[in-house]
Amino acid sequence: MPIAYSTHFLLVLFAASVCAGLLGALLGVGGGILIVPTMVLLLHLPMKVAVAASLVSVIATSNAGGSSYVDQHITNLRLGMFLEMATTAGALCGSVLALYLQDWIMLLVFAAMIAWLALSALRTRQRDDLRIRNNDFALAQPDALSRYFDLRGSYHDAAAGREVEYVVNGTWHGVLVSWVAGVSSGLLGIGGGLLKVSAMNNSMNVPMKAAVATSKLMIGVTAAVGSILFFLAGLIQFPVVAPVALGTTLGATLGTMLMNRLHSAALKTIFIALMVYIAYGMVAKALLLRFGMHLPSLGVG
Repeated sequence: MPIAYSTHFLLVLFAASVCAGLLGALLGVGGGILIVPTMVLLLHLPMKVAVAASLVSVIATSNAGGSSYVDQHITNLRLGMFLEMATTAGALCGSVLALYLQDWIMLLVFAAMIAWLALSALRTRQRDDLRIRNNDFALAQPDALSRYFDLRGSYHDAAAGREVEYVVNGTWHGVLVSWVAGVSSGLLGIGGGLLKVSAMNNSMNVPMKAAVATSKLMIGVTAAVGSILFFLAGLIQFPVVAPVALGTTLGATLGTMLMNRLHSAALKTIFIALMVYIAYGMVAKALLLRFGMHLPSLGVG
């Protein structure tokens, strides 16, 4: 499908991409969580074209944000490589599904996942800062896989003003969720970072900031695998990809300068507000496509 590459189209997509890259760097996601709704709800592009462009932008933002977190010694490289094997396998499965599912089904899957993650973040909003003060992350016991692969880590938390050590456990659960994250990446174009950050933080005893940085490193590889089938299917529209990739790269560079200066509770509050807003917009769009129902757009469509 040809894209009308107007000045308005370029400006809206570039501005949204900068915001998405900034948000992605703060929360360890690829930016697709904002880019996909913008393209579908504001610019009225087909869902699969939006997902394909988002996957390419995830690669760009991962390169920009992931390398910065490695330089800051926040990323857990061993943990990232360990989980990436399951995520990559899931991305291939998700990409195949995306080529056959209808748009309204993909929208509802997107919305349901976002709503669940928002609820999870709400329940644990203050937990990380408290556990850092009490040094709880360092007191956990590693499981067999974590001990064998030496997955523990540490980083300097600028907001807390201290070195934070942590012991990784729950690795089998992390492997399972990482596979599901890969499926979501290929299916929805979001890089899988949402689920990986949640899994590492809630189930593997990884502090929020280390989970964000590690996820940021991983999502580029996941998205690259998922984007292959979209490219072969002719769904990657380069007039869409260009402003998205440039904008997300700029936003991710800015976001990496801010993330470690914020408290985890602030990061999760941003996460919750955006997830609720976008989940509603996606549900409204899905109901319109499938049943012709018109819900108030709240400015997102």
